[in-house]
Amino acid sequence: MHDYTRVLRCGACGGGVVEHHSHDCWDTGDHSSWDMYWWWRIDPADMGVVTELAARCPAPLDSGCGCEVHRGLGQAGPPRQAPPRETPYEQGPVPETRVRMDGGVPRWA
Repeated sequence: MHDYTRVLRCGACGGGVVEHHSHDCWDTGDHSSWDMYWWWRIDPADMGVVTELAARCPAPLDSGCGCEVHRGLGQAGPPRQAPPRETPYEQGPVPETRVRMDGGVPRWA
């Protein structure tokens, strides 16, 4: 099993996207379920918070970093599940997420 979450920032609008990928090749007989992908939009104000938080991290591109930012945001994607990539975008709502502070640790909200 391989999972990862990444955050991308748009240089034009200042907003961003959180992507969560999961690969599990446990054989259920349905190989289409091996690769799963969800995404959430982040508005520019919350992306500014994420950018400030990333500046606090000693190793922002190291997924193994144990800082509070990585523990809070990097170990799990946002709680709401976005439509899978097989769903046409025009048929589903645009999933969104925000950042909140919980005892000094950032969390997806």
